[in-house]
Amino acid sequence: MRYDEQPFGRPEDIGEPAVVASYAVSGPDYGAILERAAVFAIGQTIGTWVRVPGISENMIRSYQGRVISVLDSGQGADGQCSTFVLRIAFPAANFGNSLAMLMTALVGNDVSTALHARLIDLEFAGGYKPGYRGPRQGIDDLRALTGIRSRPLVLNMIKPCAGFTPEEGAKLFAQAAMGGVDLIKDDELLGSPGYNRVLDRFLSYEAAAADVYEKTGRRPVYLPNITDTPSRMMEHAEALYQAGAKACLVNFIFSGLDALKDLTDQYGDKLFIMGHYAGVGVMNAWNNGIANSVMLGLLPRLAGAHAVMTMAPLPGNPASHYDFRRTVQAQRLPLGKIAPLVTAVGGGITPISQEAYQKELGKNTIIGIGGAIQGHPLGATAGAEAAMAAVKAAAEQIPLEEAARVCKPLAAALELWGRKS
Repeated sequence: MRYDEQPFGRPEDIGEPAVVASYAVSGPDYGAILERAAVFAIGQTIGTWVRVPGISENMIRSYQGRVISVLDSGQGADGQCSTFVLRIAFPAANFGNSLAMLMTALVGNDVSTALHARLIDLEFAGGYKPGYRGPRQGIDDLRALTGIRSRPLVLNMIKPCAGFTPEEGAKLFAQAAMGGVDLIKDDELLGSPGYNRVLDRFLSYEAAAADVYEKTGRRPVYLPNITDTPSRMMEHAEALYQAGAKACLVNFIFSGLDALKDLTDQYGDKLFIMGHYAGVGVMNAWNNGIANSVMLGLLPRLAGAHAVMTMAPLPGNPASHYDFRRTVQAQRLPLGKIAPLVTAVGGGITPISQEAYQKELGKNTIIGIGGAIQGHPLGATAGAEAAMAAVKAAAEQIPLEEAARVCKPLAAALELWGRKS
């Protein structure tokens, strides 16, 4: 194959609508990378790893992928390079508005046969205007639901995760609600099993919320988990909306991006829809798969999720922090007419985390606190009070130790998780 012919091209030569995908590629040396990249571009569009009959000039011109650039990390003493960034333009005509077909093209068959590649970014080129509406609700809509304007919103994930009835779950819900949290969601492991149907659970929790409101004047917004088959997700959404629900939760990693898009197309104006990341780790290997900035940032944003649960970075791990920041950028940076989605950060967060997260993410964020509420030594209500005191103090730039002097639950939390007042 001549290297000045198809499937190679220049970025400025992209005249037809296309998605330009960037990959981190590990392993091939300089002598192999261009040939492997070419095989990849052909194999993910019109052909395969060997030449096959029937490919016409029109197929090549209109539907074949093109290698746009190959950047390397520098040649070593042995003449090899271990890391490349490969950019390939995929004609948009091949997948239309199907996210499933887009992902099949970008990381489908040939990722395992021609090239070990990790998808790290997407760009729209050649006048391509994605046929996705994106998020139809944002932080302002969520603030209107909760009445909270000047600080991050606090989300509790009910623990234990599963194995209880709606009535038992309502007691767990009430304990966190009495502590003043803004949002309460199901754990992603609890869908609609026979012992705890999602509509039954919603009705029980709403009764608990009404009781809390009578006692405190505040009630949290509940996000029931409707993850299921695509048709049953629609059924759950309709039943919950008719029952008065304002929001819901969906694990789009395994229910599917197109199922999420269909849901947001139909209910994006009616329900605040939060996406969950459960399972994304199996797609994010160091030398293969899909980067979190794509899987938790760009793709659910295109599909219309209003917020996405995003795993907190590992303490003291620079690579994890870099990955987290890239993901937040993908969720928030301008993307044509597609609105940003709301970052919901969770995973091991305690009251002592608040100052750092608010400094890094700002106030238009959802702070997810699960085990640190239910696992508080004074009980879940005290755990919620500690979380709320910490979030409010951080928002007002009051040292947590100072706030803990007038909040016994916060003082207990700081002592338990490493900071004594």
